[in-house]
Amino acid sequence: MDPRLSGLIDDILRFNWSVNPTAATAMGIHDHDDRLVDCSPEAIDERLRVTARYRRELARIAESIPKLAPDEALDVRVLLGALDVESHLLEEARPAFRDPASYLDEILYGVYYLVEREFAPLPERLRTAVRRLRAVPRLLGQARANLSDPAIIPREWVGAALQQIQGSASFLEQLARGLAPRAGASGPDFAQACEAATRSLGEFANHLRTTLLGAAKGDFASGRALFELMLRTQHGIDMDVEALEAFGQRLIAASRARLEEAARALDPLRPWQEMVAEWKTDHPSEERLVEEYRREVERARDFVRTRGLATLPEGETLRVVATPAFQRTVTPFAAYVAPAAFEGGREGFLWVTPPDEGAPAELRARMLQDHMRPAIPATVAHEAYPGHHLQLSVASRIASKVRRSFVTPLLIEGWAFYCEELMAEQSYYRDARSRVVQLKDELWRACRVVIDVGLHTRGMSVEEAAGMLSEIARLEVPNARAEVLRYTRSPTQPMSYAVGKHAILDLREEVRRRRGAAFDLKLFHDDLLSYGSIPVAHIRERMLARGPASAAPARGRNGRGRASRSGG
Repeated sequence: MDPRLSGLIDDILRFNWSVNPTAATAMGIHDHDDRLVDCSPEAIDERLRVTARYRRELARIAESIPKLAPDEALDVRVLLGALDVESHLLEEARPAFRDPASYLDEILYGVYYLVEREFAPLPERLRTAVRRLRAVPRLLGQARANLSDPAIIPREWVGAALQQIQGSASFLEQLARGLAPRAGASGPDFAQACEAATRSLGEFANHLRTTLLGAAKGDFASGRALFELMLRTQHGIDMDVEALEAFGQRLIAASRARLEEAARALDPLRPWQEMVAEWKTDHPSEERLVEEYRREVERARDFVRTRGLATLPEGETLRVVATPAFQRTVTPFAAYVAPAAFEGGREGFLWVTPPDEGAPAELRARMLQDHMRPAIPATVAHEAYPGHHLQLSVASRIASKVRRSFVTPLLIEGWAFYCEELMAEQSYYRDARSRVVQLKDELWRACRVVIDVGLHTRGMSVEEAAGMLSEIARLEVPNARAEVLRYTRSPTQPMSYAVGKHAILDLREEVRRRRGAAFDLKLFHDDLLSYGSIPVAHIRERMLARGPASAAPARGRNGRGRASRSGG
């Protein structure tokens, strides 16, 4: 790589890590582990200026190089898009001035990554966590100052932040109780820092409740211009909102037809809604919930390896744990936390959300129904093998620092959703009910496309969106609302599941058509994943440019071809 280009890219990455200390920790960059983000207006303005300057300089240098190598051109394209989106989000979405939960995410994930990932001895990590926790009053002071205009703050976001703070206090108390006794001399300081941070969060909650909750009247919608910019720049999607909404409506109709056909094969006299409601009584106990997911994870991993669906990266591991308390109000089912892209370790985490310990018995029983046994195989296929964990374990090892740092959910969520269908094609689901539930979830993801467009460009309300999920996809009303609240904070992320899946399916069929009898599913998957978590359109260009007869693997890992048939 041209030294001017490589030097500038390194400068941009270092700057990005310095202004996003919690994100840096998540990626395995530990130079800023003792800090929390600076959200003063002056710091945000400086971040905007520097980001714009870096973008101009990157474009200038890239244009001055006569012929960039394919991987270099891909890195420049991804990085320019990331800088574009970053600038527009800071300037137009303005989360520091509109979203109370953005501060909570910074604090709580900042602590979570330090205590859960074993990149250093526990006492050392807790000493660093203490310094980060001591910055909580400063950051929440900035939050109170920035969140001063109720006219631009969505009331839904204030309510969601208040719910999250309840879980946050429990999370910090559990950490102090569980870790301080094991941390030697660092233990008392850590316990005190957790207690002080909990007090600061309580004061922040009181401020939100008394000052903002009743007065907030902002609009959570991103607006058409920003939404379409993100489609083009972050995801590589050449569709406007009308085309995307029409795609979602067609997908709802097709998914509903597939679901009804699968349900009729089980019982031609009963609607699928009635059958699924009955199946919800078949679920693990609270005590065995996490263990049942662990067993399914082991089965899925063995299935992927023995069927030869993709190469399992050497050294990858997956730990299945209960969802941390601070994330349970926004993670009603399960979620995945990837390995750090710049650490030597390769351990991911599958979060499984148990019933709330403080909830009434009736509500706890209803929450367990979301973990009905027929649903667990597709959830594991999505979150673990061959879904998120496999894909992100591969992505964390590619040579490109740019493509390890900047990602699109279109590939990440699209791949995981594609894997639910792939495992059905490969006869992984032993229980016929699982296929029906998997197609029910397909209908849910189709609804997300229409809801994403509706919330951010059509004036759709949270109640209307939650009603759509409840009526069409049959999500429980509390879970539907929790889902939609998350969608309001993440424009274009909800649509990425279905749009990404279909982009992968389209690419697979095109490669199959070109290669004919030489098509190899494992080779296709390994090749696709080797580029990192970037827009499928970019990968498509590279894969199809090699020509119909070529089965050469991608060059995204180390600049050389790799053996795609190596064992897992």
